[in-house]
Amino acid sequence: MLGTMTSLRRSITRSDVLVTLAGVAFAVFFGISVSADEGAPWLFTPVLVLVPVTLLWRRVAPIGALCGLIAAIGLSIALFGTYTRCGLVFPIEFFLLFAAGARLGWRGATLGWLLGVAAACLTLGWDASAPLDEAGVYICVLLTGVWVIARLVHMRGRNVERLQEQTLALRDARDDRARMEVAMDRARLSADLDELLQRRLGELATLAERGASQEGAEATATLLDIEHGSRRTLEEMRAVVGVLRSADETDSMAPQPTLTHLEAMLLRAKGAEARLTVDGSPRALPAGVELSAYRIVEHLLDALDDAPDVNVTVGFGPDALDITVSGPAARRGVAATAIERARERAALHSGTLQAETRGGRAEAIAHLPIAMA
Repeated sequence: MLGTMTSLRRSITRSDVLVTLAGVAFAVFFGISVSADEGAPWLFTPVLVLVPVTLLWRRVAPIGALCGLIAAIGLSIALFGTYTRCGLVFPIEFFLLFAAGARLGWRGATLGWLLGVAAACLTLGWDASAPLDEAGVYICVLLTGVWVIARLVHMRGRNVERLQEQTLALRDARDDRARMEVAMDRARLSADLDELLQRRLGELATLAERGASQEGAEATATLLDIEHGSRRTLEEMRAVVGVLRSADETDSMAPQPTLTHLEAMLLRAKGAEARLTVDGSPRALPAGVELSAYRIVEHLLDALDDAPDVNVTVGFGPDALDITVSGPAARRGVAATAIERARERAALHSGTLQAETRGGRAEAIAHLPIAMA
């Protein structure tokens, strides 16, 4: 609220127009009353209307509005001489003087006060009901009081603006400090990640050197230790890297999906009527193979249309994992892109993928070798 009272407007607002219209209506009523009581000519009222019109610029250009007020008063006096005008002029003048004192700097406000006093003296010099020698002192005191109140409002508004600027500066400083703390934490976590990798890789290298001289069951046990150590290292790396992610990244920090998540993914993608069949002896596979198998099924499901007769078969062989996905084919362009992505995934593990479409139904078979100890 103080901002609207103490700052200049760039344009005339609707409230300015409404205030001006109210002033014009009052001027018409006042002019008609003066014409009836004092015998002023009928043109007195239209000229008197120019006085409240200056309210239109009270917030855009207070000094210009006061100059316009003096001009309107002078024109009325030049044309019609001594008549009662103070009942209309002084309320308008109070509005304009308050606007100048509340919205302008010290020099502008002082100029506004001088113009207000000049307008009051000009009005009282040719006023029939309140001559200058009788009412001049009282009116000047009232104008000065209005001006002082306006200056207090102006100073309060400036203080509020300064406090808002200081608040924004403190907020920016707090945000900068928070960003610096985050950067320091990220640097510390990066160092922790480097230390973790060096330690874990050293442990895995030691296990590999020991396993190189072993055979049979001992070598198998060492390889299992290497696999478990690799999984643990991967999980710890993902935890640290997850913290290092910037705030705008929304990728999940949960562990990578495995074959045990296929049923849930199939339910989400194709509904409750899609079928998952597991053949062979299910067992834990290397993390990379399980992730690629999950992604292959995900891509192949994208190549199928949404229909209830979608079948996914996962076969655990002694040295390979076979995946078969079949169902109604999607549009050719979409299906081709999805199958190509699945084929690239299979190639990462020296695997193969064969796909064919017949009678509107697509079937793909992926073969992923499993390195055995």
